[in-house]
Amino acid sequence: MTVDRACVFPAAIALCLISALAIAVNCIFFKYPGNNYFPPGTPIIAFTLFLMYYGFSLQNGRTSKPALILKEVMYFFTVTAVLVFATNAAQYTPFPTIDQQIINLEAQWNINISEIIAWTHSHPLLQKVLACTYDTLPLQMCFLPLIVIATMRFHLLSEYYFLLLVSCLLGFTFYYFFPTIAPASMIDSQYFHAEQLATGLKFKQIHHYIQPATLEGGMIAMPSFHAIWAWFCLYLLREWRIAFAVLLPVNLLLVASCVLLGWHYPLDLAGSLIIILIAHSAFYVCRKGFVGIKRECFSTISL
Repeated sequence: MTVDRACVFPAAIALCLISALAIAVNCIFFKYPGNNYFPPGTPIIAFTLFLMYYGFSLQNGRTSKPALILKEVMYFFTVTAVLVFATNAAQYTPFPTIDQQIINLEAQWNINISEIIAWTHSHPLLQKVLACTYDTLPLQMCFLPLIVIATMRFHLLSEYYFLLLVSCLLGFTFYYFFPTIAPASMIDSQYFHAEQLATGLKFKQIHHYIQPATLEGGMIAMPSFHAIWAWFCLYLLREWRIAFAVLLPVNLLLVASCVLLGWHYPLDLAGSLIIILIAHSAFYVCRKGFVGIKRECFSTISL
């Protein structure tokens, strides 16, 4: 196991344990209903990937290129499943939202979300561009790792997995204790659409013991995971200068769209930056720690 991969497993285990604890607390005390964010057929996909990997390993050996690629696809699938499991857990927060406090704080700085959204709506072409870039994140998170897997640059993926897991651990924990339902549920504006309103609708239905009527919309405003994961997708391509340069303006627009389209408060982006810095710092500390342990082991063996 590489040093980078050794950092991923503790992060995944910690996220799973905390998520399981949140689900257990809900089952025992609050008993809120909730959405299941796992796509239909998830177990079948997992079983199929395992059979394919096992078959290629038997036929070509575990170190063959097809086997290594399928093994990495299973890692990617597992990390994604852990993130979905954490999403299921975070929705059961029993705490009141802090949206009004965010709005009040931003008002002291003369930040008015209604005016920002109205300005964007007055520029239809810009609004369409922002909407398109905002919707690219799921595609980036699905296909960019698969492209990197195909090139067998697994060291990039190990750090990417770690950053995803740690950001989720930090951001979802913050949301659990200080939940937010985004501007559309707090501010009266004709420019919000149904998908944006669904974020607050799901929260209110869950906390009124009503099974959520939709899977649409987001869940967490503070921090903005669109901003966090847009950076991680860009960082994943850092060894390909041309691809990085092409994606950079797209993801800059994506981050801007979070506020200009009314999906997030401006303060959410500040929270995202803090999460990004902590996640990168955590990876540096984890890698340094495992390298130190490896050196001590080799020194002991040599003695």
